Formats: sequence, C-alpha cells, structure tokens
Amino acid sequence: MSQETASSGWCIFFYNVGQEADEWILWQMFDPFGTVNNVKVIHHFNTNKCKGFGFVTMTNYEEAAMTIASLNDYRLGDKILQVSFKTNKSHK
Repeated sequence: MSQETASSGWCIFFYNVGQEADEWILWQMFDPFGTVNNVKVIHHFNTNKCKGFGFVTMTNYEEAAMTIASLNDYRLGDKILQVSFKTNKSHK
C-alpha cells in the first residue's frame, strides 16, 4: 500500500459523510488528533453539496495513524465514517 507523503504531510481519505458536511465540520473532527494542514471536501459542481468524501492532510504520521484508528467507523449524523490513508491508484 502506497501512502501519500508530500512535504505537506500525510494524506487521509474519508468517505461516507452527508451532503451537509463542509471543511469546518471535518477540520473540527480531525484537529483534536494532531496538526491538520488542509481539509478538502469534494462538492458537486452544480449544487455545491458534499459528494460524501474528501481528504485531510496531517503533518505527523503517528497522529494521522491515530486519527484513522479513532475515526474509522465513527458515527457522523446518520452515517458511519470510513477513514484510511490515501492510496495511489495503479494504472494498467
């Protein structure tokens, strides 16, 4: 499994969040576990509502790993959050 490790930190992929989710909500959820560099929620182009997934970049590997362990399967509203390190898709 390949993990994104740019100079900005460790990239975490999250999905199964509701349409109302925004960067502020996710930042508040991830921040208690360590230094968050960036939060990007992916939105529908026409409606600007959350597509249900996004990315968080954290500075420290151990903090990112603890975040994943703590928030994976966490209930957010009526959904169960899925959280993992971002992996690169292999192209064939």
